[in-house]
Amino acid sequence: MKTAEDVISRILWDPLLDPSSFSVGYLDRFLGVLEEPFTAFSWEDLVSAGPGVLAVPQHRIRYFKYCGRMVWDRATRADDIFGSTGSRCTILEVMKEVAEAQQIGLGMGAGARDPDSAVDENHASDGKDGGVGHGCEETALESHEEEEDEDGLLDPYTSPPAHRRLRPSHFVAVRVTSPELCGAMGQVQETLSCCCPALAGFCMPLGSLHLTLCLLRLDTPSEINAAIVALQELQAEHRRLLPPAPVLRFQGLAAFSSRVLYAAPEPSPELGALAQALEQAFRRKGVTVIRPQGHPCFHVTIAKIPPQAEPSLSLPTELPGVLSHGELGVQGVEALCLCQVGPGRRTDGFYTSVLELDLY
Repeated sequence: MKTAEDVISRILWDPLLDPSSFSVGYLDRFLGVLEEPFTAFSWEDLVSAGPGVLAVPQHRIRYFKYCGRMVWDRATRADDIFGSTGSRCTILEVMKEVAEAQQIGLGMGAGARDPDSAVDENHASDGKDGGVGHGCEETALESHEEEEDEDGLLDPYTSPPAHRRLRPSHFVAVRVTSPELCGAMGQVQETLSCCCPALAGFCMPLGSLHLTLCLLRLDTPSEINAAIVALQELQAEHRRLLPPAPVLRFQGLAAFSSRVLYAAPEPSPELGALAQALEQAFRRKGVTVIRPQGHPCFHVTIAKIPPQAEPSLSLPTELPGVLSHGELGVQGVEALCLCQVGPGRRTDGFYTSVLELDLY
């Protein structure tokens, strides 16, 4: 049977394989077997792995999956990567089967629709959106729920063909941790669910609420490491200069295309400066930054109806008892998370994070 090292090398160096389509099950000494995206790991020598980097000895790897399908399992000696245990099936056949299943709508592997697998992306708004409040008239970094287009760059309702998009693999976000703000957004979700029960399943889990600052494309362990170093250097600079921490005040709700309900903070020069500093720090390290068209409209998605859902579904024009311009709460920006695009979640419900660091 081919070893875990053989599988890792194949995924890293075979140009026909997309590392972001694979996940890894590994044994944690305290938590048992966990699963994380392949690209969340550093596959360099463990000795050279820095602090905050997810690295695991190869003898602790239990299995590999491709788009949710088991393709290598130590316990059962299954090997559908190389077919070394007599299965007569290799990863190329698996990829073909998964692609065919997606085309005929079997929902197999990555083709399965998961309304909670969100990642921030851009949404263009023309200012004529229905729903609660008014749509932002600028391009926005938006959470997109379906895995098939979870990391698209543009508005799924008006975006160009997929082959013209540069898809993010990671994003930098501010997690919503304010009890006041979480409580207010949770109340909005409850009201929405009571008003329109069919929309209850499209509310974002409170543990995943966040505001995206930057979208990145990281294809290799070295690129992930470069992004980590850029963030650590930015952290050191903040601790040296001690600029004022942005305090975001959320007031009112708005909607994109009557399908996305969100809350945007009041304009904050400090937040804009932080986003610009992030972009500059990443570019200095040669990291690919995906810039939105126009000016970003920072916001937190509360609920979203994915494009493939029933076309007749839409957000109500108003929510009983919810003021479209009422104050929701405040959130301090004191920490950043480098998150992995995809369905992976931490035990606390937040996105799988390559790095989480305090700015002050």
